[in-house]
Amino acid sequence: MIQTSSKKIMVGIVLIGLLAIVFMGFGINNAGHRTVVQYPTGTLYVKFTPGIYPKWFGTIEVYNDVITFDFDKTASDVDSSIDQIGISVRYQDGGTGKVYGKARFTLPSDEVTMLHLHKAFRSNRGVSQKLIKSVTEEGMNLTAGLMSSEEAYAEKRSIFTQWSSQQIAKGKFQTRLEKITSVDEGTGKKVTKNVPVISYGKDGLPIHLASDLTDYGIDVNGYQITDWDFEPKTLQQIATKREATMAIITAIANAERAKQDAITSEEQGKANVMTAKYEKEVVKEKAIVDAKMEKEVAVIKAQKLVEVARQQRLEAEQKKLAAKEYKQEQILRGEGDGAYKRIVMQADGALAQKLATYERVMSRFAAAIEKQKWVPEVQMGASEASGGSSAMTLIEMMSVKAAKDLALDLKVKKQK
Repeated sequence: MIQTSSKKIMVGIVLIGLLAIVFMGFGINNAGHRTVVQYPTGTLYVKFTPGIYPKWFGTIEVYNDVITFDFDKTASDVDSSIDQIGISVRYQDGGTGKVYGKARFTLPSDEVTMLHLHKAFRSNRGVSQKLIKSVTEEGMNLTAGLMSSEEAYAEKRSIFTQWSSQQIAKGKFQTRLEKITSVDEGTGKKVTKNVPVISYGKDGLPIHLASDLTDYGIDVNGYQITDWDFEPKTLQQIATKREATMAIITAIANAERAKQDAITSEEQGKANVMTAKYEKEVVKEKAIVDAKMEKEVAVIKAQKLVEVARQQRLEAEQKKLAAKEYKQEQILRGEGDGAYKRIVMQADGALAQKLATYERVMSRFAAAIEKQKWVPEVQMGASEASGGSSAMTLIEMMSVKAAKDLALDLKVKKQK
């Protein structure tokens, strides 16, 4: 029994030893992190990818792949490497304030540079506090020293973001002192100051000094400034100056408006004069056009009347010629008809006329005789009726007389 118990104890010890060896010999690198392992021999190894790695009783240090620096106005609701309320800065004119925003920094992805970073700062907190935080705050203050509080407040906010981002990522600007003369607002006297200004290279870009982040392979992959705060004195000064500036602008605007109004009035007067002048010109031109039109109409009417008169004269002349021709025609026709009739009458002794006259006369005789009662309707006694013979005697006498008057020969001439 004692031997059995001893065997069990030995087996348990062996198992525990094996588990200890396994536990102490391997580690796990989580996603979003990299682990630096220092073996007992002094060799350093970096595990970048998630998963198991051999530890072999060495010491480990875990780093975030991305270190975040939140310096906005509120505490971060997620785990950030660095979390604080704003970054205090001092401007060129001595005014102070705070800058708020966020930045993200990516650690190097190659083993040599990562080990160089590890040897310098030894931990994730050391990199965050001693390197990234100090570089960011220095970049903010150097940028603030390149402008006044008023400039940062008003016109150079976007430039502040640009300059601070460049100085944090690429290194501090190389600067030089330059004398600038300005008027002191309190005394009204001219003051000459030496202020730092950026030095630019031949390519027109700012010259950067050595960058600590570049030396350690750290990249800035996210940077933004969300807000600024200024000390009350600076804000009051800005407000006062702004009011004065606005008053000056208003006065200048009023003066300019008055000047413009005067110019406008003068120009309006000139415009009115020109308008009246041109209105008169329009009336004049209209009258000229109307007169010309009336003249042209009158000329056209006169020409028309002349044409009508000429046409009437031509028509009269034509009618006169036609009448003359008609008269000549009638004369010639009458002469021809007379000559014709004379020739006819000479040819047959006017037989046709004579016969026509004879026919009319005899017709009238016949009509008159027809109306007479040659035979008595009542006869008394035994006397011989003689009415018929009397009528015939009368007719013959009238015929002879007519023939004699007409010189009409009713005998049929013999052919020779």
